[in-house]
Amino acid sequence: MKKKKILPLLFAGALAFTAAGVAVTINTNMPSGMMVAHAAETSFDLSNKSAGKWALDFWGSTPGVSYTLYKDTNFYEKPNSLTQPTPIPESIQLTADTAEDPSLVGQTLTVSSVGLFDGADNDPVYGSQWPYSIAATTTAQEYDPNGQQVPNDQLKIATDNNSAVSGISTVKPGDVVVVKIVPAANRPADLTKLTGAFYAFFNNDGKYTPNISYSYAFDSAAKSTDITDTTSPSSITAPSGAKTLQLSQNGYIDPTWTGGDANVTIDANGKITGLDNPAEAGKTLTFTLTSGVDSTITHTFNVTIPAKNNPDNGGGNGGNSGTVIVPSNNGNNASTTNSVPTVSSSSSTATATEPATQATSKRSSNSSITTKGAIVYAAKGIYMYKNANFKKSQRIAKYPKAKRVNRPMFVVTGYARSNNGTLRYKVRDVNHGKKTANKVGYITASRKYVVNVYYQTTPKNKKITVINKKGINAYKNANLTKKVKNYKKGTRLTVKKIVKHNLTSRYQLSNGDYVTANKKLIIQGNY
Repeated sequence: MKKKKILPLLFAGALAFTAAGVAVTINTNMPSGMMVAHAAETSFDLSNKSAGKWALDFWGSTPGVSYTLYKDTNFYEKPNSLTQPTPIPESIQLTADTAEDPSLVGQTLTVSSVGLFDGADNDPVYGSQWPYSIAATTTAQEYDPNGQQVPNDQLKIATDNNSAVSGISTVKPGDVVVVKIVPAANRPADLTKLTGAFYAFFNNDGKYTPNISYSYAFDSAAKSTDITDTTSPSSITAPSGAKTLQLSQNGYIDPTWTGGDANVTIDANGKITGLDNPAEAGKTLTFTLTSGVDSTITHTFNVTIPAKNNPDNGGGNGGNSGTVIVPSNNGNNASTTNSVPTVSSSSSTATATEPATQATSKRSSNSSITTKGAIVYAAKGIYMYKNANFKKSQRIAKYPKAKRVNRPMFVVTGYARSNNGTLRYKVRDVNHGKKTANKVGYITASRKYVVNVYYQTTPKNKKITVINKKGINAYKNANLTKKVKNYKKGTRLTVKKIVKHNLTSRYQLSNGDYVTANKKLIIQGNY
């Protein structure tokens, strides 16, 4: 094995800091090295932060000293991500613990640049190569919260083969610098097994909040629909006959789209094609959006393709003429173009008696029936069954009574009646992250057990209280676009009126803004 010692960034006559931050005098004028793996040996992946023992060097000066180094050799063990970037201070005050020379105590190190270097110089597996730039190429780019590149002429990579990054102090508040290190394109042949990419994130305050949002549009729709729940997987049901679905995002840096199957594919811009392939009818396909610089930032879209059209005979699949966005526990939006059909009295031919705990009247008027496509939740414990005649042996899932914010939710996709005429809802489980998610079956339609997730009336005292632990957002528009602010849990709000929006409802506040009327997120009255 070719074995060369990896050297830290050194300058003649300069002062450097050890792992503890202690200043020492160094007399070497050798440029830094990069850990590599040679062609006949084990490969080295730059993205392996712990194996590379990546260190962070702060370069700058103190009064009377041109080059001074503060070296953090434990950088690889510390948090560093897109949403938790490492703050780069403009200066560092030297103390008795960080200055070997007493004359430096109390002086200020003015930081001018930073450098990233692997620190595994004693690792017996890997070799090394210097200067640094022969093995690897470093780039640095500023991004705003929308994931867009920000031009910054002050953000530069040093040309001295050490690839230090300067100009971080000029980054705008709220922005982030993404430093990327990859194998050099023209590296020597014996460095071909140097692979991967290492990302590090910096700014001035250690905070970066991406302005993440998602939307979608089927076929050639002129206007896309916003998805208000950005924290949980999004469930989208395609309208019958849809051919394409455009998924859109904001806030991701170098996003990648994956998922689908051989017939339904997604391209690099989030466009899904093949929804009209007959072989896909009735399937639910998963698509994933991932940040290109931080794989922990991701979002899942579950796209359901409706089954082939069949007459609604009381147990139909429903949803064939509309698009449904199903909120999870903190979602606010559901939309569809379906209307309530006349309920048929046909049912399964099996004979059974409905459990007394879920008994309902044999006939129900359409005025009390939840509209197809709307969302309901279980206020008490219920079961899901395979058919409209509730038999113990036909139970699919059990839903115990739960606290309001955790109540199980279902989208109503159709209707049926048992042999004795009792109305049932055909539903799909939309409790994302639960084992029961996406199960399809029948539940009671009794309003003692199952109610609409959204309030239908204005509270008598015109007051609502936020109960969702993450709070709720207020928007300028009734379709919950143009976010205004977030109201924390426990906030009491005064409402003017309730506003219907497709199959959901909103409350218009006294200031004219709109918030969700989802019962899992808010409650009527003061609490």
